[in-house]
Amino acid sequence: MSLDFVLVRSHGQPRVLSEIKEDAAFKRNDYTDLAERLFGPVPWTGGTAIAVRDEMSFELTPHDSSLSVTARGPGDTVAFMDNIAALAVKEGVVTIDVQGSEIMLPFNE
Repeated sequence: MSLDFVLVRSHGQPRVLSEIKEDAAFKRNDYTDLAERLFGPVPWTGGTAIAVRDEMSFELTPHDSSLSVTARGPGDTVAFMDNIAALAVKEGVVTIDVQGSEIMLPFNE
């Protein structure tokens, strides 16, 4: 099974999707750097990278307006992504759970 997430740099601290005010100055290179800060150094091939953590893999694809993350594996990908969301929010980045169509708010929020 795979789970999909989108990370977007936003002004303010939105709690729902309609409150996201995208930071248009944050581009593909910024999202690539963000991916490496959140997931560690990863090899990039054709604009995509695979980060492997424990028994999970995370396909990372930076775009000009977001970072797409597809999580796979038998590990607790939701808990791992909650940790990523907690780190991302410190950088003004919101994590969107694509399946649930909602912002992932870290447990400590």
